[in-house]
Amino acid sequence: MDEVISKILQMDETARKMDEEAQAEKIASHEEVKKKRQEVYEQYLENAKAHVEEYKTKAKKDYESTWKETVKHYDDISKDLERKFANNKDRWVEEIVNGVLSYNSQ
Repeated sequence: MDEVISKILQMDETARKMDEEAQAEKIASHEEVKKKRQEVYEQYLENAKAHVEEYKTKAKKDYESTWKETVKHYDDISKDLERKFANNKDRWVEEIVNGVLSYNSQ
């Protein structure tokens, strides 16, 4: 009978150790999952930041390109108007004066 009780106590001790090991493994697994989740989250943030920086760089280049085109467009218009004025100012002044004088003589 003592032998049976001794075997039962030994089996109980073995079962308790196995349970403790399983609980420790469960805790370690939870910690590993938390750690892995944090790593994935940090990697996601790094990727998102890289994409944002890439987008900002591209948007800045596009803006600068558009701005340069706009400035060139209005510079060309300004130069064209200055050229037309230089070529036609005397004639325009004469037409205006003649128009005013002809209006006054009526």
